[in-house]
Amino acid sequence: MWLFAINGKSGGGRGLKAWRKVEAELKRLDVDYAAVLSETPETARRAITRLLREHNGIVQDEAPRQRLKAITIIGGDGTIHGILPAVCDSGVPLGIIPAGSGNDTARAFGIPKRPLDALRIVLQGRAYPADIIAMRDPKSDIGYRPVLTALAAGFDSAIAAAVNRSVYKKLCNLIGAGSFAYVIGLIQVLLTFRPRPIAVTVDGETHCFRQGWMAAVCNASAYGGGLRICPDAKPDDGMLNVCVVHSCTPLQLLRLFPLILSGKHTRLPYVALFSGQAVAVEDMAGDPAKPAIAVYGDGEPAGELPLYAEAAGNRIEVLR
Repeated sequence: MWLFAINGKSGGGRGLKAWRKVEAELKRLDVDYAAVLSETPETARRAITRLLREHNGIVQDEAPRQRLKAITIIGGDGTIHGILPAVCDSGVPLGIIPAGSGNDTARAFGIPKRPLDALRIVLQGRAYPADIIAMRDPKSDIGYRPVLTALAAGFDSAIAAAVNRSVYKKLCNLIGAGSFAYVIGLIQVLLTFRPRPIAVTVDGETHCFRQGWMAAVCNASAYGGGLRICPDAKPDDGMLNVCVVHSCTPLQLLRLFPLILSGKHTRLPYVALFSGQAVAVEDMAGDPAKPAIAVYGDGEPAGELPLYAEAAGNRIEVLR
């Protein structure tokens, strides 16, 4: 049986529209499927967790259990991020049918934009192992938070926060230009954001930056609607790629972002690149009066600095 989890509100309603096309095709092909319709990733995650428990025999029903061939998400990056904890280590592959604003996760795995094209990839059933970013709390031994594409701290996380709470995100989604919301957010945040001293440690080696604008820890090459912040990052190489933007003026930062679309920003002197298996990012300002630097994972709130993350392989398989 194929399980589909649909966020009907993702992409300004694009999720529900995509599901209608997918469902019609599933019926035409006489595919055995079940669907979880929700308006939040949290409700979808709870439903999928219950179904996985039944699948694993933890909960017994009167009806015989059927083998789950895949859990396919119809939604955006936030939907995938929210459901990720239920899928990791489940042994059930993840399918993706993009229907969000940025769709960076789908882009990272080469998933086409059109719902029926993406469905064909899902039904082919070719699963490939992928890494995740495991966010850890050094003060606790309790598990980790899985992130699939990237962690952002600083200027880029401020953009994500501004976009997520904005009205223009909905308007951009309505006209089919969801990625443009991040351009608007960039200009908005540029007027108020101030760089901070940060320390970035990669596999035990620490690099300090007096004016740290942003630090991105990536498992995939792009985020923020297609910004190729770490162009060499691959979701299956067992490594995390890190990009730090530092010691530049606001005008230089503004000029930087068009270059990120092609990955040419890596040549600039105020861009530092690293790669490794374990990464820490810390705020070195030492001023409790200043607000903490937010961290976003897959475009969703994921706490504050300090950030501790590791590359974790063999946690998930993706249909692509």
